[in-house]
Amino acid sequence: MNSKPFSASDLAFFEELIRFSPAWAEEELNGEPVKSYMQSYAMYNGSWLVWEDDGRPAAVSFHLEWAPSNGKPWLGTLLVHPDYRRKGRGKTIIGNIGSRLKNAGHKALFAAVPFDRDEWQQMLAHCGFEQLKTEKDEKGNRYLIMVYPLTHT
Repeated sequence: MNSKPFSASDLAFFEELIRFSPAWAEEELNGEPVKSYMQSYAMYNGSWLVWEDDGRPAAVSFHLEWAPSNGKPWLGTLLVHPDYRRKGRGKTIIGNIGSRLKNAGHKALFAAVPFDRDEWQQMLAHCGFEQLKTEKDEKGNRYLIMVYPLTHT
């Protein structure tokens, strides 16, 4: 799989992924337009990427090389098109992001998953993430913090 930086021409594909991912839309968008959602993350200097498989868009990801919470890399979003799910694409994408981060001198990639989103936790665990701890945000929402040791890459 190859990645490219997200561009305005990829917005329709991202919106299509979101239609196939209602739980993600509920958790992340809260009715907000996709463009506004993406702009709200601009201050973090993260990387929105479109992943292609044989030249066809297959997934969208967002990760940070440095998060304000702990100064470490974080995976914020990974949405895979249904045609490519359960075929190892998520694992490949996470491995690719992990390799880039390892080459930049990082030792781990973190992710936070809403505590009640078991399917998301299982997907990340299948991709090599390990459970680290639970935390609550300022609103009292509970999250499972997961870590992907970059020794996997």
